[in-house]
Amino acid sequence: MRFLSAAVLLILTTFAISQDKLCDAASASTVDHDAGVIVQKVTLSGKWGSNDATVYLPDKEIADGAVAFSHSAIHADDGSQVDLLPFALRLAHAGAVVIVPARALLWPPRDQVTNREGPVVICAEHWLIDHTKVFNNGEPTLNDNKVVRRGYAYVGPRLCDPALPDCKFMSPFYSEDCGLKHYCRENVWVSVGETGRDDSTHRILSDQGSKAANWIQRQLGLAPISTQ
Repeated sequence: MRFLSAAVLLILTTFAISQDKLCDAASASTVDHDAGVIVQKVTLSGKWGSNDATVYLPDKEIADGAVAFSHSAIHADDGSQVDLLPFALRLAHAGAVVIVPARALLWPPRDQVTNREGPVVICAEHWLIDHTKVFNNGEPTLNDNKVVRRGYAYVGPRLCDPALPDCKFMSPFYSEDCGLKHYCRENVWVSVGETGRDDSTHRILSDQGSKAANWIQRQLGLAPISTQ
């Protein structure tokens, strides 16, 4: 039994090291303030390249929730576009810490791998967990054994797993063995860039993310979102 435990520990440790190599260390710098929200920039990087992401931090020690976006804008082939940063900022004003990589989602996708580059979003999720504190340590809040509040949300498409040669879909919050629990988190998902019936891309192009923001607000137990 001791040998088995040591072997499992070695496998998990090796897996954690391989995951860490995906993302270089990164620090944020404050660039602005917006009515109780600190606006920061952080350069996410690794062997895959680099990306300048925007971080919105509520001016409090512990955020009420955390949200990772996959993209900062949606560009549709009919010429319509939407900037997702105001959507993200609304969530930050409601109490969530939010990270948004600077990249445009193309709609509709040209093939099954379009918009699904995994490393940049996984590194954004890693940075979010490593550098922020979330209510209840990000764990779901229970009442009478029912989940009444989540800690994390993801806005984007499923990603191609960067550890595999073919595009096997995965979520950034489940990019590692959940037995490790360092980066694996339960989360709610706003599907964007997908082609199934539950996709929210058309709605966000229409309302700039208003309905999606209100849904995330309820799921994460954030403060009501101002309509102004």
